Amino acid sequence: MMRLLKSPLHNAEGQNLVEFALIAPIMFLFLFGLIDFGMFLNHRIDAQHAVREGARYAAVHVGCTDIQNRTAERAGDLFDAAQVTVRYLDEDGAPVTSAAAGDTVEVSAPFSYNFSLISRFGIPGASGTVNVPASARLEMAVTTGGCGP
Repeated sequence: MMRLLKSPLHNAEGQNLVEFALIAPIMFLFLFGLIDFGMFLNHRIDAQHAVREGARYAAVHVGCTDIQNRTAERAGDLFDAAQVTVRYLDEDGAPVTSAAAGDTVEVSAPFSYNFSLISRFGIPGASGTVNVPASARLEMAVTTGGCGP
């Protein structure tokens, strides 16, 4: 009897399904965005660690190829040795061709990441490149001016 008295305008049998269909794409985009951003941060930290290791290695070793290879080795597959840049800087931060002990060596590499989960939703520009730098104080004199792309 109550069912007959209930108006057809108050029938909510399919309402939950319609609401979920409207909210689900936004919810999944947000979820995949969080996962993608977390993966980006993890790879960025790995790249920063590799470049920091390269800068520390450059502070006590001479030879651009060795420094580039050591940095790329620590990075895994995030970037190649050819992409690693090594620069020697004086106290003012200007690049120099020969540096003394106590000057700065800067190692940097470009880190690219493609937000693959977000790009599946058709969002343009879901990738980018970030330059990851690190520096250390030289512990010996260097006569090379640096290397890299």
